[in-house]
Parts: sequence; structure tokens; C-alpha cells
Amino acid sequence: MKMPSRFLLFLSASILCIAASQITAGSASTGLVAPEKCLSIAQSRYSGQWKGPDLTVTYRYSRDQGQMDLTGSVSFADSLRLGYSLLRDFRLSLIFLDENGRVLGSNVLVTNRGSFDAIPFHVTLRQPSSAVSMTFRYQGEAIESGRSGTGGVTSFWYDPID
Repeated sequence: MKMPSRFLLFLSASILCIAASQITAGSASTGLVAPEKCLSIAQSRYSGQWKGPDLTVTYRYSRDQGQMDLTGSVSFADSLRLGYSLLRDFRLSLIFLDENGRVLGSNVLVTNRGSFDAIPFHVTLRQPSSAVSMTFRYQGEAIESGRSGTGGVTSFWYDPID
């Protein structure tokens, strides 16, 4: 093989690997959510509370012409508030689902670091036309404060997608 042919072969193989990794990464966010983890959005206005293993989301939404106005707050469980001093890299997302629990899209509602005080949020989201329910997903790190100013780190998360 001549040198340019090897280069083209290498370039083609690299492009195929990159394309395959993009397809795999794109499908990682798709999936199904079990019916018991879905919150109906059939009503045009609703107030509710969702409890996860580490936190509670109190929320209120109103839907109109393909948009959802969502207001609420995140309150952390006592196990986090009393056992740790710092919150790091926290992210709460809302996931829209179709009638079969299939993921249609995800929106970040809250990102935060600092204390475990309640975190308010207010967002206006574009709602997928086939969305009939929603659910929440979160992740973060809790840090213990030791005598030296640093302590152990505990990751916490909840992902309802199977």
C-alpha cells in the first residue's frame, strides 16, 4: 500500500469509530420508565410533590399551547442535611415521557452547589407534543466537613430510566 492509501484507510476507520460512538451516546439518554415512576401531566394545571430517596420536589405546573410553566423547590432529606455540610455538582432534571413511558426529552431544572438549603426553581419548558407524563432525575455529591476542612464525599443519584 502506498502512504496516501494508508492515511485514507486510517481516516475512514477513525470516522466510523467516531460515528459509532455518537450513535451509542445518543441512545444512552433514551429508554423506558416504569409506569409507577411516571407522573401524569393530563391536567392543564396541577400541584404535587414527588419524593425520591434523597430529596422531595414540591412543584406546580400549568400547560398551554405546547409549553409548561413549572415552579417548585427541592428539599433535601435529613440524612443529607444533617450528615453533610456541602453540596457539590447537584443537578435536577425533568424528563418528558410518551404513553409507553419512552423518554422524549430532558430539561435541567436546577444546578447548584453550596448548602443543603431548599432550592427554588421556575422554568418555562417546551413540551413535546406526545408527552403524557413526566418524571424527575437527579445527581449530586455530599461532602462531610472534617477538621482539616475536607472530608468524605458521597455521591447520590436517582435515575428512573431502565
